[in-house]
Amino acid sequence: MTKPIRYAITGTDTGIGKTVVACALAARARGLGFRVAAMKPIESGIVARPPVHGGLASDADRLQAACGTTVPVSVMRPYVLEEPLAPMMAAARAHVTIDLGVLDAALAQVERDADVLLVEGAGGLLVPISASFSYVDLFARWQLPLLVVAGNKLGVLNHVLLTVRAAEAAGVPVQAIVLTALSDTDATVAEATNFDALVTLLPHHRILRLPWIDRLDDLDALAAAAEGGGLDVLLAPSSP
Repeated sequence: MTKPIRYAITGTDTGIGKTVVACALAARARGLGFRVAAMKPIESGIVARPPVHGGLASDADRLQAACGTTVPVSVMRPYVLEEPLAPMMAAARAHVTIDLGVLDAALAQVERDADVLLVEGAGGLLVPISASFSYVDLFARWQLPLLVVAGNKLGVLNHVLLTVRAAEAAGVPVQAIVLTALSDTDATVAEATNFDALVTLLPHHRILRLPWIDRLDDLDALAAAAEGGGLDVLLAPSSP
């Protein structure tokens, strides 16, 4: 019997492709026959509403579609906050208390019978959920190894190294860094050299790449990008 494959997904910043990577990995895992579950424990910057004109309204909606799960979005994403702020601030301004017990219960329901679990954070690893609790604490609580999504741009080396050090200091193992293409334009010198630099700087970590994807709701395109980027290595089951 193999153990479930479980990952937390964080980023070096906001808007650098966490949801794209999570959806691509989920779509690829489904294509390989895995039962996939995902969670976005807290999502801010949206209004809880159904999809508009057949589109997908939020990160949680996209994760649900990529997983093909029947778990309701309200369980996959227990807390939805309207203002585009860190959860600590968005919750405080909305007079909402984020209850870790609620998150724990949702996780248990989401991952039941799943072969692959993906939990997507918000922004970066140290984004505060409360004054004393951040995403790295949540991932440590749930004993989730980490995938670090890093936007391929100038400055990413510093951001990746800081994220890796913060994760490992908190006892959260980094399983891989996924460098994402942020556009389809010609690469700058930094963009052309960041991958090799990360391989040199983090020789004991797995460094992967996800190409530019312009069809973010096309599950076949997402799965193909994951396969082409070598993300299959993240779906190799391990025996107990």
